[in-house]
Amino acid sequence: MRIDRHRARLALLLPALTGIGLLAGGLMLLPKEREILPAVRRAQPVPFLAARSSIPAGPVAPPMLPPAHPSITAQIATADAATLAALTTRLIAEGQPVSTLQVAYDLVAAKRPAVALDYLAARPDGAAAATWRLRIDLLHRTGRDANAAALVARAAEKRGPLPAADIVAAAYAFDRPDLVIVAAANHVIPPPDTALALDLARRADKAGRRDLIALLDTTTTANWRAADPWLAIRVAARSRDTAAGLRAAGYLPVEQRQAAREAILTEAGDRAGLRTELLAHAAAPGAALEPIAERLVAAGYRGDATAVLRRAAARLAPTAPAAQRLLYLMGPRPGSEDLAWLKQRSLQGSATWQRSWLACYAERDQPGAALVFLSRHPLADETDVMLMRLALARAADNDAAGRTVLTALLDGRALSPDQVRAVSAAAPARIDPAQAAAITKRRVAAGIAAPRDQLDLAWVAWNAGDAKAAGQWLDAHIATAPTDLPALRLMADVQARIGGARGARPWLERALAQTPADSRARAEVLEKLGRRDEAVRLVETLRSETPQDRSLAVLHARLLITQGQPGRARTVLAQ
Repeated sequence: MRIDRHRARLALLLPALTGIGLLAGGLMLLPKEREILPAVRRAQPVPFLAARSSIPAGPVAPPMLPPAHPSITAQIATADAATLAALTTRLIAEGQPVSTLQVAYDLVAAKRPAVALDYLAARPDGAAAATWRLRIDLLHRTGRDANAAALVARAAEKRGPLPAADIVAAAYAFDRPDLVIVAAANHVIPPPDTALALDLARRADKAGRRDLIALLDTTTTANWRAADPWLAIRVAARSRDTAAGLRAAGYLPVEQRQAAREAILTEAGDRAGLRTELLAHAAAPGAALEPIAERLVAAGYRGDATAVLRRAAARLAPTAPAAQRLLYLMGPRPGSEDLAWLKQRSLQGSATWQRSWLACYAERDQPGAALVFLSRHPLADETDVMLMRLALARAADNDAAGRTVLTALLDGRALSPDQVRAVSAAAPARIDPAQAAAITKRRVAAGIAAPRDQLDLAWVAWNAGDAKAAGQWLDAHIATAPTDLPALRLMADVQARIGGARGARPWLERALAQTPADSRARAEVLEKLGRRDEAVRLVETLRSETPQDRSLAVLHARLLITQGQPGRARTVLAQ
């Protein structure tokens, strides 16, 4: 019974003891904290390089290293570099697995970067490729950036075992992208891809290093210009490479290319190239011609701008903005090509458009040539065109042509007040009296008579022997100008012819009231009123003031004769 109980206890205890033993053995095999921390540190990139790098380098983490020997670990915080190097050498000689790189990492963890740097320098394998990135970081930590940059520069000169990503990251850490370009040129690292090449080009451009960009272009076929066309355009401009700039503009969005190409050519001072570019752009279907013309004007190609605007205004009225700009650029005396275009426009389209363009042409060609063209135009007999012809005849001093046009205009044609004014202004300088009278009558009928138009018509009628018509014109004139002395005197003559001296007297009295006291006109009116004595005295006074005035002498003699004193009259005329 006891034996059975004992066996039962053993059956329970043996599995439990076995499990506890296995657990204890597993705990003994787990790595200690001093073994875990270095491995964690080795799995991370160098802090300085990771923080400063602009391009993610993605370096490969160093392999897992055995932990440092306990005798070394015990002296990490206190021993100098020489001591640690000697101890490492001895332990390796004894066959102990000691890693130089692990010891250096432990010194960094102990915040002894200077000692770690000296330790690596003292070790034969301290300058191996595996320690390169760590040495770069230690030089930076100890304030020896120049030495670190020199180390990177040496690595960029000749291909070696260093990973390309480490060299790129280190060069970026010290803001030396030029070393990346040099390394690529020396085939130390693979040719930069598009992203890296673009960043290198941007940094070189910012530093003003055109030589580096040229060197970069020899190291890679990556098209960084397509990724940043504006950068490529700036680089080309600084190198004065217009062709390269134009090629780079081809990578821009379609809506930006033309402006960029024009800016490149303008910046380069290539006026001929800019002209060719603008004209090619203008020839493209659907091109906005007016802005192109303005850019041609700004570039100094006024003739080309005019040609472009002729295309823009081919189907427009002269009042359209493009047509107005074209006419301005043509100037007051265009060349033969522009004049031919204006003539062509005046023969196309509606009659209204033809007249408008015809007026533009008539203003710009020589008056004689324009008069010939307008005389042969299909609309030559329209009133507005005839008015243009009349003005051109006057400007060309061609009175015969002017009188011919004027005859047609005044032959019963209805004229508006504005057209009557135009006729008056453009009438020939040497005009037929009948035509002059007809123009004056048209002004009166249109309500635009000049102040003396009716008096002029009265004189025309008087000279023609029509006293009644003259009186009618004078009535209308004196109604608006009751103190007009010449009109009053002419009315007195008209009334004398119609009703004799009695009809003329009231008008002579009114005329006398308007004559100056000491004037020849007063003497003449006094004579007609029969007051000859007063007239003689007045004339004598006037002659004493102006004895050389022969007209006064003649008047004086005539007054003396009417008084029956021919002898005195002869004496006056003989003086």
